[in-house]
Amino acid sequence: MIHQTLGRVTSALTVSSVLCLALPSLAQINQMAPAPKPAISLVEAISTNPETVRILAALGKIESDLTLGMLFMQDGLTNPEGSHFAHPRIETLPAIKDGLSAAGIEDMEPLLVTLEGGGDAATVTENFQNVITAIMVARSTLKPSSRDLLLSIVAQTEAVVGEISTSGPTEVNNYQDAWAMLMVARGQVDLMMGDPDPAVVSDATEMGMDMDNVILSLPDPNVSAPVEFDPAPILTLEAKMEALASKI
Repeated sequence: MIHQTLGRVTSALTVSSVLCLALPSLAQINQMAPAPKPAISLVEAISTNPETVRILAALGKIESDLTLGMLFMQDGLTNPEGSHFAHPRIETLPAIKDGLSAAGIEDMEPLLVTLEGGGDAATVTENFQNVITAIMVARSTLKPSSRDLLLSIVAQTEAVVGEISTSGPTEVNNYQDAWAMLMVARGQVDLMMGDPDPAVVSDATEMGMDMDNVILSLPDPNVSAPVEFDPAPILTLEAKMEALASKI
């Protein structure tokens, strides 16, 4: 089960390494080394750039949809809305395409189109890794400050909460979206380990551990019926992130 596999998650894991844990058979099928992951360059300035925050949050959404696409392919998750591989190009990329171009970031639409084209597991995995690498390059090129990066994680966490029903069970597709978005947000917390301020690194480490605890408590995303889930722990996480963002 996916949830059992994720029991090995630690605060040092990125979302890409989580995928390697969650999809071991894909790694065996593909038999290829993970694509290189450029290190993100954090700007020391504390000023906030709303456009950078918006683009970073959208890149996280693209990555979370692709994460679900991989799980659907390998583990047979069902989704009434069709393949998640098609969602980024249709739903998310158009809103940030101009912003990416203005920042000198190469258009990733051709990579997404190639991924949507399908193929065998090895082909899809390679195309997935190509898009993930492009996302990592985009994040690095944006050169966000630590505050920008953290605010984008806050925005993604807010989107997670928005998928959870507060009046009853959460529908399967909404829960799966929330699960994937939280996994991707967790991976981005590790990017804050490059901050030059030891206090920020310490706070990010604590935040990562808190997120790990929440993730390990989540129901398995491979479900067939609505999920009973209390968003309170995620709201607590969000509040901690906002408090940290106000002081860095």
